[in-house]
Order: sequence, then C-alpha cells, then structure tokens
Amino acid sequence: MDILHKRLSKYNLPQQVREQGLYPYFREIEGKQGTEVEMDGHHVIMLGSNAYTGLTGDERVIEAGVAAMRRYGSGCAGSRFLNGTLDLHVQLEKELAEFVGKDESLCFSTGFTVNSGVIPALVGPHDYILCDDRDHASIVDGRRLSMAKQLRYKHNDMADLENKLQKCEPDAVKLIIV
Repeated sequence: MDILHKRLSKYNLPQQVREQGLYPYFREIEGKQGTEVEMDGHHVIMLGSNAYTGLTGDERVIEAGVAAMRRYGSGCAGSRFLNGTLDLHVQLEKELAEFVGKDESLCFSTGFTVNSGVIPALVGPHDYILCDDRDHASIVDGRRLSMAKQLRYKHNDMADLENKLQKCEPDAVKLIIV
C-alpha cells in the first residue's frame, strides 16, 4: 500500500455518513424536477432547487427545447466567445432587450459567470467595491478581477457599511454589493 493510499484509508467520514443514511450529496432524482420530486422511490418536497421560475417542467419550454435540439443538435461546438453563439442566443438577447426597454442585452450561462463578468465591467482600479463579508465566491472572483479597491462590511450591518463608505474618496465610483 503506497503512502497516499494509506493516508486516505483513514479518511472514512463520508462512508460513515452514507451508512447512517445522512449523506446529502449526489442523491438521485427519478424524473422531472419541480417543487416535488421522486427520490429513492419516495415522493418528497424539493427544497434545494435552483429552478426558481418553474419553467423546467413547463410543456411549452420542453417542446421548444426538443425542437431546438432537432435543429441545432445537443450542444454548441464551443463557447459563446469563440464559436458557440447561435442565432437563438442573438434572438433571445434582442427580445430581452426589447422587453426591458434597452438597446442591448447579454445572456450568461450561469450566475457565477454573470458576477465574474459584469463586476469588472462596472468598476476598475480607481473605483471602490463595498461588499458583504459573506459574499458568494462568484462575487469574490468578480471583485478580484475588477482590481477595484475593496472594503468589506459585516454581514447585513448597514452601520458598518456607512462607516466603510466614509473611508472612500468622495468623488470616486462606489459599487455596493449586497
């Protein structure tokens, strides 16, 4: 037994938790996801979904997805940046811009990429970011990429935020992230 395998064999907490039926990760969902799902043959309430709009199970959305797969295949040949922008992307962005009364819009594939892409576009090295000390990792990455001066305030503490604002140069751009 090599040294790495020997050391890893002592780490058995995940196995212990699985044996007790308490391991919360990689649980299989059997079928469509909604507010209720089937797991291990049981009908349960879904409390951990990111499908906020409920559209993942909407028949109109499913049919549009099937039609898109028939036309475009199961995915893009690359990232949007290089060679993965479909006419569907452009159409969606145009319709979203019209819907919100703006000239343009840009769709991101995940919330993480929104924060890591938009924050550096809004502020730079001469600006300030004031952020909650419990921000999501995507916000942390966006802040770092911006190279702005960063001041973190205590979680949900508006008095601390006010204190941090006083430390900023008065005429500087300030982005407050909550």
